[in-house]
Amino acid sequence: MERGTEDRRDRFDGLQRRVEALERRLNAALPRPLKVGAGVLYLHTTRGSDRLDALADRPCWVRWGDLAIALTLAVQAAALALVTAGAVVALGRDRATALNEPANTVAIPGLNEFIPVAAAGYVVAALVAATVVHEGGHAVACRRAGVPVREWGVALLFGVVPLAAYVLTGDELDDAPRRARLRVYAAAVANNLVLAGVAFLVLLAPVTASPMDAYLTYFGWALTGGGPPTPAAVAALGPVTNLAFWTALLSANVGLLNALPVSVLDGGRVRSLSLAALADRADAPLSGRTRRAVVNAAGAFAVVAVVLAVFGPLLPV
Repeated sequence: MERGTEDRRDRFDGLQRRVEALERRLNAALPRPLKVGAGVLYLHTTRGSDRLDALADRPCWVRWGDLAIALTLAVQAAALALVTAGAVVALGRDRATALNEPANTVAIPGLNEFIPVAAAGYVVAALVAATVVHEGGHAVACRRAGVPVREWGVALLFGVVPLAAYVLTGDELDDAPRRARLRVYAAAVANNLVLAGVAFLVLLAPVTASPMDAYLTYFGWALTGGGPPTPAAVAALGPVTNLAFWTALLSANVGLLNALPVSVLDGGRVRSLSLAALADRADAPLSGRTRRAVVNAAGAFAVVAVVLAVFGPLLPV
């Protein structure tokens, strides 16, 4: 038994070394803005941006960062209440709908019944906008705090599907003042909510279909007993409505998801730093271990609530 386990481990290690060697050869051959890793293509740059620094120099970002902290904490409470209510409702349902199908939890056009291939362009564009605005919030807040941005770019799964924009900072972020770090993490969430709000306002304009029309086209059928959206139904909404609808939906989801008090998300970091600030203000400092325990407990609750809200009706009674 032990010999077989060692053989499998050796084969896995050998495969991993070959994959890493292949990635090194590919990265050596690719032009400088591109690199690959684990099936992901990165379009990136390590150069700074004068425009980014000029934008970050504006004093309004300090006020926006402070407002973003309060907004993120408020949205975090609302998001926890929302997923908790969703879990309770889901567990009380007698039957599952297409909303609870595992395949429909992944935003892949064609695989997800709510996202037909005809809507793929709008979904990709909206996802890129949501992630760029999110990571842009991190980048501007970092530069405002004097924290260098080592690398930034866009990650593309298999070189085609946009996964996320990203920003890599140096260790200087860990040494930045607590308030500055709070602004860095909270600004991204707040930016997503602002983008979602702007997109929703576009849906209220006379030149677009109403938000309810778009919702019923893409999601309402799962509750009314109709069928998935067809290419004709997507075309009938028009390009502006489609783009605004998916931008509002995906940007709001990115913001709400990142606001949850999960340690690896922005909301978890904001919660941990806020607890430390409140404890210091009350002259009762909390240890890092205690703060991690509180955040991890809240994060575990949030994750369980999300899972139950999505898959609750599929669980055996």
